[in-house]
Amino acid sequence: MGHAKNPNGMTLLEAVIAMALFFVAVLAFAGVAVTANKGAAASKRLTMATTLAQNKMEQVRSAGYDPAAALETTEAYGTIPGFDVYQRIVRMETGRPVPGLQTATVTVSWSEDRHSVTISTILAP
Repeated sequence: MGHAKNPNGMTLLEAVIAMALFFVAVLAFAGVAVTANKGAAASKRLTMATTLAQNKMEQVRSAGYDPAAALETTEAYGTIPGFDVYQRIVRMETGRPVPGLQTATVTVSWSEDRHSVTISTILAP
């Protein structure tokens, strides 16, 4: 007795294989979606940190060269209004890179200091 062929449908084995392939494809897509979501969140944090650093640097530039400026000021986590997950540090170094100039560095950190953005500029009198 031979196998009876069913010209109108699939065998049970074919249906199981088709479902298995479908679920493998769905799981692969889900993994890609999760990775893309994490990447988008990281990109958003990086962009916000860069914006916060640039805003503070504009304030420093507006204040201009000041050899009496504090060497370092810190806006700790939770103290930047609307941006509780960020910390911002401004460092002023007078006489760097040469006497008569001042280097200002702004560092914005997030995720408990595991990530940061740093920008610098040189101020002259």
